[in-house]
Amino acid sequence: MLFSLAGLACVVVFTPTHSFAQSNTDQPGKPNFNGTWKLDRKSSASLDPLMNGIGTGFLERKYANSAGLKATFRQTEHVLKVATRGPGFALDETLYLDGRTVPSTQELLGATSINITTAWSNNNEELVETRQIKTRRGKSGQLTIARHLINAGKTLVVAFTLKLDAEPKTISVRQLWQKQA
Repeated sequence: MLFSLAGLACVVVFTPTHSFAQSNTDQPGKPNFNGTWKLDRKSSASLDPLMNGIGTGFLERKYANSAGLKATFRQTEHVLKVATRGPGFALDETLYLDGRTVPSTQELLGATSINITTAWSNNNEELVETRQIKTRRGKSGQLTIARHLINAGKTLVVAFTLKLDAEPKTISVRQLWQKQA
């Protein structure tokens, strides 16, 4: 459970989509996420509001907001593999970049994913992952994780947006990850 929480913490963002990303040789005109990234806790928002909305327990929320995380991205034209690591935590994900919907039972931030769809935005500057989820409280909804690059490709922005069915508010949280040399 704690591993899933920290894993999601290292994957998403939302801000203006102006990305000065380096082109991936396999995908001209699309951001190249390849490399190792470290979560910048000081510049990132707490995941607490998002996880609280999902119904995640206190200890899991505190762990997700304090764990030092690194993520290694391996990107090809069709697949993005993300290996996230932290103290006592390991999460490996494979995202298919062609917009197909893939069934899932993965738990992230206290919610269970039912299925995952990942596709490029219309302008190809942002990678958008949409997860249909079910919370521990039995609520259904959607968790969107959007990623893009800024600062000449040196900063990965990950935005999480939670919208639970039959609830009026949307919860959004942003994280910044710095590329490691």
